[in-house]
Amino acid sequence: MGDTAALVAALNATWFGSGLPPAAQTRLAELAHEEEYPGGTVLLTEGEVAEDVGIVLKGRIALRTLVPERGMVTILTIEPGDIWGWSAIVPPFRGTSTVVTIEPTTSVVFEGAALRIALREDSVLASAIYPRILVAVSRRLAASRLQLLDLFAHDATAGA
Repeated sequence: MGDTAALVAALNATWFGSGLPPAAQTRLAELAHEEEYPGGTVLLTEGEVAEDVGIVLKGRIALRTLVPERGMVTILTIEPGDIWGWSAIVPPFRGTSTVVTIEPTTSVVFEGAALRIALREDSVLASAIYPRILVAVSRRLAASRLQLLDLFAHDATAGA
């Protein structure tokens, strides 16, 4: 799909891809391509089918969610090395937030269906990737918890 050696090097330069077994890095690189997005690009919409998984190489991405009476709220900013679109490999394959580039962004991108097949067929790849996905999800959960605390604190002071 792309230049495998260059994609392996790009993956290795991220916390997500660094330290993966060489066979896993090569397999991921075979499934990947590099994509550039201008700022303001919506990569995934909350509730919609997640088609792609990506790892940010350059740029920043906002994870946003719709909060009643407050509109779209950024719950986390993704920096280089982090993953977006993990919902494409976790049933029911629907976005849990809206993913928008904040600035011009370059990502290593995987087509979700192809990555799901590879993970299902290759237990070594799956055992290397899923713990890293859990780290990303855990970070999102912690960030969401902080946003909830902020919302409740803000609402409490507004009513006082």
